[in-house]
Amino acid sequence: MVGGEASTRRKTTIRPTAPPTTADHGPEHGSDDMEDQRVSTENGRVPTRTVERALTLLVEVATNDGLGLVDLARRVNLSPATASRLLRTLEATEFVRRDGDGAYHGASRLIQVAVTSMSSVPLYRLAEPHLAALRDEVGESSYLGVGGPQDTVLYARMAESGKSIRHSGWLGRTVPLKDTAIGTALRGRCGDLGYVSASHTLEDGVTAIAATVRWPDGSPAAALSVVGPTYRIPDEQVRAIGERVAAHAQALSRELGMPDLDAGAASRPADR
Repeated sequence: MVGGEASTRRKTTIRPTAPPTTADHGPEHGSDDMEDQRVSTENGRVPTRTVERALTLLVEVATNDGLGLVDLARRVNLSPATASRLLRTLEATEFVRRDGDGAYHGASRLIQVAVTSMSSVPLYRLAEPHLAALRDEVGESSYLGVGGPQDTVLYARMAESGKSIRHSGWLGRTVPLKDTAIGTALRGRCGDLGYVSASHTLEDGVTAIAATVRWPDGSPAAALSVVGPTYRIPDEQVRAIGERVAAHAQALSRELGMPDLDAGAASRPADR
C-alpha cells in the first residue's frame, strides 16, 4: 500500500498481512520487523516467530562465543536491525552481554538457566561419578551423550583426562547419530557385550568406545563414551576399555531403575 490509501485503511481496519514475495527475514530485508509488529498489534501478544528468532540468536551466541552483530545476523538469516533489536532485549534481561568491541557473549541469566536445568536432571547427577571413574580407570576423557536436535547426539557431560595429550572441547557439541560410536550406542545398537567402537570417524587419530544407558522400560536414555588418541587405544585394548564402559553404563541404567542387563559375548565395531 502507498500514500493516502495506506493511511486510510489503517484507520478503519487491521488486515492480515500476506506473506511477502521476497525472503522476509534475510539480512537485506526489514519486513520481518514490520510483520511482527502487525501481528503483535492484532492479537496483543508477542509473535511466536519473534520468540523463535530470539531463541535462535541466543543459541548462536552460546555456541559461537564472541561474534559481532553482522555475523550473528547472517548466521540466523535476519536483518541486522532485527538482530540488534532482539539482542538488546536479551542483553537487557542478562541472557547475553556485549563487550567493548561489540562482540556478544553468554551472560549470567543464561549460565544460571543452564546450570540449574542440568543439575535438576537426575540422569546428569547420577552420571557424574561414572564419568569420573571411567576417566580414572582408563586414563582418557569420558562423555555422557544425550539426544540432540535433528538426529544428533549432544555431549552433555564430560570428565576430562589429565594427560597432556587428551581429547577435550566437545562438551556442548553435537555429532551425528549415524556412523559414530556414541550415536550407535544412543540408538541402542550395541553388540552383545554392550559397547561399540569407532576410529577416525569424526577426527583422524581419535578412537571412541561407547555404551547404551537405558531407562527403566529398556529404551535408550543416553550413552557413555570414552574418547582418546588412537595410538593409546590400540585394537588389543578396545575390549578391556569397552567392558569398563559397558559396566558403568549398566550400573547407571540400574540407578535409573533399569533391571540388571545380561552381558553377552561380543561387541560390534561401528565403522572402524
